[in-house]
Amino acid sequence: MTYPTVFRNTRKSERAFLADYRPEQAGWSDSTGTTLLMYALRNPDMSARIAIAGRLIDDGADTAVETSDHVNALHVMLGSMTHDFEREPALLQRLLDGGADVNLCAGQRTGTPIQALTRNFTFSDAMLAPFYDVLFARPELDVTSQSRTGSSVIDGARAIGARRADLLARCEAHLARVAA
Repeated sequence: MTYPTVFRNTRKSERAFLADYRPEQAGWSDSTGTTLLMYALRNPDMSARIAIAGRLIDDGADTAVETSDHVNALHVMLGSMTHDFEREPALLQRLLDGGADVNLCAGQRTGTPIQALTRNFTFSDAMLAPFYDVLFARPELDVTSQSRTGSSVIDGARAIGARRADLLARCEAHLARVAA
């Protein structure tokens, strides 16, 4: 497989990316199904990550794509070790609005996108609140089905206890809202 030059620039500055980028490349993926968008969501420069991902979505990148390992753009974004909790919720919303599956299970280690997000204890529930706001607004969010991690989102929140108390409260409120 031939990787386009722009592939290498998904982890560089927005300017470097745009220098080699053509809009018809927005839908490119490698042999595993990893898309240019997913590579861009791994960019360590937060401003570049948001700008490049936004540009790819603007140009038609399919946010619903999943890799052969059942990873989607949500797993990549939410599993990151760095976040901009002011600017990234809008990008998260765009990924979801574009069709990214909020319940997709990527296997034993990763689980669902929300499990990928909440297992990183670098971030408190208070820090994650802007992401929770977007995720729990989705009526299709399933917090009770067991993923391949061996537990559901709500079971994981119960097991973690006080460190994810807000997550648990939101899971319970979501269940009540969906049941109504």
